[in-house]
Amino acid sequence: MRIDDLSAGTAVTFMVNVNGEHLSFDSHIQDVFPKKHLVLADAIFQDEKIISFKGNNITVDLLAVFINEKPQLFEDVTITPMKKADNTFCYNIASSEEGKIYNRRGYYRCYVGLPTAISPAPGKVPVEVLLKDVSINGFAITCPNTLELKENSVINLVLKDYVEELDEEFEFHLCGIVVRSQEIEHGHTVYGCRLNNSVVGLEHYIMKKERIRLRKTNGNPSNRA
Repeated sequence: MRIDDLSAGTAVTFMVNVNGEHLSFDSHIQDVFPKKHLVLADAIFQDEKIISFKGNNITVDLLAVFINEKPQLFEDVTITPMKKADNTFCYNIASSEEGKIYNRRGYYRCYVGLPTAISPAPGKVPVEVLLKDVSINGFAITCPNTLELKENSVINLVLKDYVEELDEEFEFHLCGIVVRSQEIEHGHTVYGCRLNNSVVGLEHYIMKKERIRLRKTNGNPSNRA
């Protein structure tokens, strides 16, 4: 599959590598013009400014996600912000390489956004934090800057999530090592953690959540994943 074989409305993820740190941003294909090899996607904004994905040591792969087919990965794409005739912004995406079937295992981060508690040190009173997202090999939490976690420190927490669309409750005990931190707005910090060991059932949970997200994204009201 070439990138201009994609269809308008396809859910895509920009998988960004910045000096070895992985970030991801969700978008959608707006229009495709195969004869011009032109692919347009929804723009992503931060602080009311379009993200350019330009800079030293930045590479971007594009992951096209389908409900009933395996994802297609387009490596090292070129993304150019552009302004359309109606004064709205979008991205012009180009790739000279064909896509390849991609196994999302270990890379895809599933948004959670649920409160949980961690113990910052043995014997200390648990502190409430926000479990931001989880992947098959790690997770990220958000907490006030007043809670300082050192790199390589160990974090234990419980992920509890009732998924209404499935009428199913999930619970996982996660143990991870802090590998990165980043200050964000409103006096908070995001800590990225690597799981110490595999967690039984976690991948199944992530896959179910992703199917539900895709159905909502593509306008399918089905409640069962």
